[in-house]
Amino acid sequence: MSADRSGRKSVIAFLVPILLGAVIWFVPVPEGLSAEAWHMFAIFAATIAAILTQPLPSGAVMLVALCVVIFTKTLPEAKALSGFASGTVWLIFCAYVLSLGFVTSGLGKRIAYKMLSLFGGSSLGIAYSLGVSDLIMAPAMPSVTARSGGIIFPIARSINDVLGSAPGETGKRIGDFLTMVCFQFTPITGAIFLTGMAANPLVGSLAKSSLGLDITWSGWFISAVVPAMSCFCLMPLLVYKLLNPELKHTPQAKAMGKKSLAELGAMSSAEKKVALGFALALVGWGTSLITGLSATSVGLGLAAYLFASKAVSWKALLNDHAAWDTVIWFSVIISLANGLADLGFIKWMTSLLGGSIQGFGAMEAFVILGVLYIYVHYLFATATGHVAALYAPFAATAIAAGAPPMMVAICFGIFSNLMWGNTEYGGGPGPIYFAQGYFERPRFYKINACVVTFNVVMIFVVGLVWWKVLGYY
Repeated sequence: MSADRSGRKSVIAFLVPILLGAVIWFVPVPEGLSAEAWHMFAIFAATIAAILTQPLPSGAVMLVALCVVIFTKTLPEAKALSGFASGTVWLIFCAYVLSLGFVTSGLGKRIAYKMLSLFGGSSLGIAYSLGVSDLIMAPAMPSVTARSGGIIFPIARSINDVLGSAPGETGKRIGDFLTMVCFQFTPITGAIFLTGMAANPLVGSLAKSSLGLDITWSGWFISAVVPAMSCFCLMPLLVYKLLNPELKHTPQAKAMGKKSLAELGAMSSAEKKVALGFALALVGWGTSLITGLSATSVGLGLAAYLFASKAVSWKALLNDHAAWDTVIWFSVIISLANGLADLGFIKWMTSLLGGSIQGFGAMEAFVILGVLYIYVHYLFATATGHVAALYAPFAATAIAAGAPPMMVAICFGIFSNLMWGNTEYGGGPGPIYFAQGYFERPRFYKINACVVTFNVVMIFVVGLVWWKVLGYY
């Protein structure tokens, strides 16, 4: 019976994107669009649907889409393959190399245990110590699943075990609070850095190709750090108020941090090499306007250093399937998104969306589109798919309505992180945290909705003041 059900799901997973793409392809081309632009949209929509239904792994879906684009002559081969030459792809790949160094050397765990040993004496102290650990690793680890799910979560789970707070009645001690706050920290820390989440460089690429805006690593950081850090500081207090953990003082957790840190011993040679590479990369990314080196060039130099110093093994990288999948995934999605822009579809969609918000002022349109962009993520199971499908048309519409371009581009980039905190399926760490059993789904969604809405309000309120200071409007 289960095999039959699985077979039906597999068939449906294949049929949905094929039927969607075919229907759009054969519908009469709307006025103002070329046939190539409409066909490009059909392929793109089918690809996004396939990402959601998962008839094949994402990388395989992208290769199929690439072949369809080429064989239907919707795009010339050179254009279809242009994404593989994108600096955005290689920046994110290099960040994955650094991420691998954090994990294999043990530096990530050392940072987390150090923070816990210093600030783990209370439930709020534990929360902030793990949040700061996440923040420190964020610019080096674009994989939120690896960062939060692979490093932060195991430590949080160990703390819950030590303090006797399992799912159920004892979860009220601290487990409910710690699980929720760690889950919600990562969208915030990812929003601060261009390399903080896998889809952020895609935002930068779409901003350049579709909006004509060049977002540098330092430019993203300066624009996002103040509004996002306001969320970082206040979000744990909100969750603390909502869940009210019974354990207020937790000397056991602090002792656990000290013990685990002692067990790690002195920093290994590999940890020191990774730490040095990370520091140099931050300096390179932060001074790009002075040196003239792009974020990608700095990233490539970092990867070369890590391999040359043997801080990261090439063989270990070959086994990191996520890194290579990312190269395929991002390369093709950038080619498809650029194809939509080059063929005029984004411009046409922008005028269509613009017509629906006529009568609103520039800032009103900006807020309405921003809120829609956040909450429509309930329909998406991947941040990257959401960004690829909606970032350019939503941002372009807000700009066309008169909102300041760079402010819109950065704000929607921040929202591209915050949005996956709505559900357990919207981002990589979600299933890991939800599967622990601390929350029933209705309660999980209710708390997430409160936290995400609070963060959105903070971004608008603090961000509008900060972006005014920066001269964006």
